[in-house]
Amino acid sequence: MKMKKFNKRVLKKSCIASVIILLILIIIPWYALSLFLNQRYYQPQFNATDFGIEVEQITLMTADELNLASWRVFTEGEPYGTVVIVSGIQYPSVTAFFGYAQMLAENGWDSLLIEKRARSLSEGESIGLAITEWMDVEAGVNFLNDDARVGDLPIITMGTSAGGSAVLVAGSEVPRIDGVIAISAFTTFTDVYVDNMPMVGLPRFIGHLTRPFMWLQLGFRFGFDEINRTPMGALEHFSEQPLLLMHSTDDWQVPFSHFENLYERAREVGVDIYTFTRTGNWHFVVYDRYIQTPAEDDEFSHALFEFLAIFQ
Repeated sequence: MKMKKFNKRVLKKSCIASVIILLILIIIPWYALSLFLNQRYYQPQFNATDFGIEVEQITLMTADELNLASWRVFTEGEPYGTVVIVSGIQYPSVTAFFGYAQMLAENGWDSLLIEKRARSLSEGESIGLAITEWMDVEAGVNFLNDDARVGDLPIITMGTSAGGSAVLVAGSEVPRIDGVIAISAFTTFTDVYVDNMPMVGLPRFIGHLTRPFMWLQLGFRFGFDEINRTPMGALEHFSEQPLLLMHSTDDWQVPFSHFENLYERAREVGVDIYTFTRTGNWHFVVYDRYIQTPAEDDEFSHALFEFLAIFQ
């Protein structure tokens, strides 16, 4: 009789402990997502005149009917093509890349800078963690495809961090994209979630334990078809677009292992792959002091234009 009571108490405690553990495993990824989703990001805006360039501000419409603020910058004369530029997961505004547009214009390239959804002047109530933002890139490419100045000239997409991941997915979804430049891109959001556990004071194994719950919550939030469009998986569906991967070896936001995994997968599936790596923690790869004047970073700018020369 005493043994039965003991077993019931043990069973009850075990059930309570299991429920508590399960709740913790659910709450951790839910909390992580709450730091990003269901909110807008208002970022400081940069003035094109401070970079010595003239811009044409336009509005793009995405497939899911969001208006996106965008800026076109033109080179003098006929361009080699157009580079579409998008920024990262939260900051900065894409207008921080007017220095890139200036550099491109001085070297014969037009550019289109797109403020992704739920940021600053663009519509949307939530960012997409690179899961839905490929449609923001698509909107820009579709606009350019119908533009007489662009015609059949090359369209290259370039993004940093989550923007780099977004252009990888877009590269597999939008046939008109001729080349992709992915800077500090992550393989999947769940991977970078696991890798960033130590940043919030939790051991990395907690990330591994909660990975399935993060995947489920992303699936319920965005749809399971959408979350299967990952940067890593996108590489299998590249056609003949050349790809430039850029990363720094000690990046603490998106660890170098993401670059290594993307590179190995690209080689496995036969992508025409080019790389540029830099020692240190440089999330934008360009040195921090040159973020607004990337032309002054000789190694970085040389790598970009060496890749762009493929299309000239």
